Amino acid sequence: MSRFYGIGVGPGDEKLLTLKAVEVLKELDVLLIPATKSGKKGVAHTIAQKYLKDTLEIRHIDFPMVVDEQVFIDAGSKAAEIIKAEIGRGKTVGFITLGDPGVYSTYGYIVAALDCKVEIETIPGITSFCAAAAMANRPLVRKDEVLSIVPMNATDEQIDSVLADADAFAFMKVYKREKRLIALLEKHGLGENGILALRCGFDDACIEENVIEGLEANKDYLSIVHTRK
Repeated sequence: MSRFYGIGVGPGDEKLLTLKAVEVLKELDVLLIPATKSGKKGVAHTIAQKYLKDTLEIRHIDFPMVVDEQVFIDAGSKAAEIIKAEIGRGKTVGFITLGDPGVYSTYGYIVAALDCKVEIETIPGITSFCAAAAMANRPLVRKDEVLSIVPMNATDEQIDSVLADADAFAFMKVYKREKRLIALLEKHGLGENGILALRCGFDDACIEENVIEGLEANKDYLSIVHTRK
C-alpha cells in the first residue's frame, strides 16, 4: 500500500540522518519540498539529495513565512490534495523538513489536512537544539531541571512566564530578533550562562561562548541560543 512519509532530515549534517530516514528517502516516488524564494535548493533538500533516486518527482509546496496562520492551513490543504492524488496513483510520497517533523514544522499543517484514507508515517529527526547542545558538549538538563523550548516569535508575556518558571532554555527562531532576545536575557539574568550555536550540523558550524556579543554580531538564519539559570 502506498504511504505518505513525513521525514525529519536533522540539523544539517547528512550523517545525522537516521537509518530509517535514509531507507525511506531511497524508496520515494514523489517528494514534496517547501519552495524557496530564490528557487534554489533549500537546506533540507541539500541534506537529503544524495539519497534520492534519479527517477524521483519533486513537487514544490509554497509555505510563505507570514504571520497569518490561515495561509499555512491553506498551503497544508493544497499539499494534502497533491499527496492524495499521488497515492491514488500508487505512488509513495514524502515531505522533508529540517530537524524533526514535530518541532515548528509546516508538516503539521499537511497532516491536519489529510484524512484517514491516507496511511501516514512520521520519521523523527535530530533537532537543532539537541545538535547545538551536543556540539557544545553541554547537557540540556540535569536531575529534575525543566527545559523549555522558546520560539522568539512568541509574545513577551509568554516568554516572560516561561523564563520565570523553567530552569534551562533553548531559544529558536532567533534570526532578526537578536535585540529582543538580548533584552530578555538581560532582564532575567540569563546572559552569563548562555551560548550561541551557529549552523550546527554544517562544516562551518561554531559556538559563540559570549552569547550577548554573538547575538549582537549575528547574521545567520541557522542560529540557536542555549542558556540556563
